[in-house]
Amino acid sequence: MRAVGTAVGIALIGMVVAGCGSSDRQAAPATTTAAKAVVPSPNTIGLCGGVSDTEVVQATGAGDARRVSENPVSCAWQPATGGDYAVTFHWFRGSALEDRRGQVTTGKPATVQVGGQPGIEWQGAQSCEVAVAFGNSDFIDWSERAVGAPSCQGVEQLAAATLTRAGQG
Repeated sequence: MRAVGTAVGIALIGMVVAGCGSSDRQAAPATTTAAKAVVPSPNTIGLCGGVSDTEVVQATGAGDARRVSENPVSCAWQPATGGDYAVTFHWFRGSALEDRRGQVTTGKPATVQVGGQPGIEWQGAQSCEVAVAFGNSDFIDWSERAVGAPSCQGVEQLAAATLTRAGQG
């Protein structure tokens, strides 16, 4: 009991001494900083573009699509029953959107706006791809390959959802 009383007494003395101080000290002036533009960080895009498997199915009409691969910058969905289609997402970090223009050979590139961001879209006989700027030095890319010409509306919808969830759309 005596040890507890001693410990309480020491604690009280410490609090009193800490509260004492010279009144002639000046408080440090408050500092303010100007607001800066938010640049996307490596964690701003969720896994697989931040969209669910259900959203991929709804946007593309690929009724039995299932995710077959995933990592922080790339995902793919393919049919569970062996159909002939695929949906992919890629996050190209440190790559300029315009660099992508000459890399895709499926159809003629068209300039588009997705979620208020500049993009490039390609449509071929069996595929559609849309690449959209993300931040200052990245872009995202959604593509769909299917028998027959898929509508680009599905991949545009997925790209818009990715941008919105990442605070860019």
